[in-house]
Amino acid sequence: MRSNFREYQETRVILVRHGQSTYNALGLYQGSSDESVLTEVGRSDARKTGAFLKGLAFDAIYSSSLRRSHETAKEMLGIIAPHINPNTILVTDKLRETDMPAWQGLAFQYVRETFPQEYRLWKQRPDEFRMEIPPNLTQKSQRYIYPALNLYERVQQFWQEVLPRYIGKTLLLVTHGGTNRALISTALGISPNYYHCIQQSNCGISILNFANGSLESGQLEVMNLSSHVGEDLPKPQEGGKGLRLLLVPSNATAEQTENLAELLKDVNIEFSLSSIFDTSQEMTQQILQYHPETVQLEVLREDFPEVWQDVINTKSLANSHQLMTGLVIASKEILKRLICQAIGMSSDKIERLQVREGTISCIQYPGSHHPPILQAMNRPFLKTKYLNIKPQINLALKRSI
Repeated sequence: MRSNFREYQETRVILVRHGQSTYNALGLYQGSSDESVLTEVGRSDARKTGAFLKGLAFDAIYSSSLRRSHETAKEMLGIIAPHINPNTILVTDKLRETDMPAWQGLAFQYVRETFPQEYRLWKQRPDEFRMEIPPNLTQKSQRYIYPALNLYERVQQFWQEVLPRYIGKTLLLVTHGGTNRALISTALGISPNYYHCIQQSNCGISILNFANGSLESGQLEVMNLSSHVGEDLPKPQEGGKGLRLLLVPSNATAEQTENLAELLKDVNIEFSLSSIFDTSQEMTQQILQYHPETVQLEVLREDFPEVWQDVINTKSLANSHQLMTGLVIASKEILKRLICQAIGMSSDKIERLQVREGTISCIQYPGSHHPPILQAMNRPFLKTKYLNIKPQINLALKRSI
């Protein structure tokens, strides 16, 4: 499972969320309950994910102790390296999902309607949210837990234990949506207050690099890539409402731009923003060849992330009952600033985001009831078939093979 030759010493960590579970299919809160298991769709997508990553060398595979993640890891390993004993998967409680004991097994809609104040606090200020644990036979008094804060503490402990053991190596972690958000956030120095600002699809792939093996050197290279399971663009969250921005780095090649035009051919794009300082305008014309009704706006200033933030907020509020999609073509630095604003990264950490040409990123602004959501980052332009996209992942991981 490991390579004998390594030219570089940075540590690579590939994160995968488990496949669709029974609670996912029913729209129920899962938390750290172990009653939720993979559906047949979840098992199939896990095998597709294994096929997508097949050929890459991993020094260790870690899984959450919950069944839906452990089953996903075993399905993946059966494709990646069928000769390897699945007992070699390292299982740990530190990677289990966010503890939500009072809500697990309840429908999302029921929680929203029955506990409106608690739900609003959980969505808007998760770092302050606490959950009451009722007394039982062994615990006589009431007590409270802080789901987001406790999760981030567990994940910090995982990084502190594991990263020193695997400097210069490659790890595969198969966990949960909340756990992956915490893993990414702690690697980038993002507060638990932004817990809900990073989307993780079932079997979505994210890639973290650690230049010297320390947590402080963490960089995000790919986030929530799910085209290998048929998801061209991530599904909008929070009822599919608000504003969605598709972020595309300028200076792509003509072939890359044509690929993106094909990818977005059937996407309803209401408006576009492009800069006059680079090749953004030419790219915009080529991408929007199938969208004659799109309103094209040109930006005259290089600091337009700040200039347009009020416009973004206004459009998000104005479209609280529907989804509006905008295309933004600009330099990598400008796009990184937009992403930083969405996920709560300070400007001095902006280089920890590795935005690449030939990719598309996506931010959703659901409205005042929910903070922005980074849905994906660095999704390749190529069409859905995962075998065509695999070279992009190999390129991202070539230094650890």
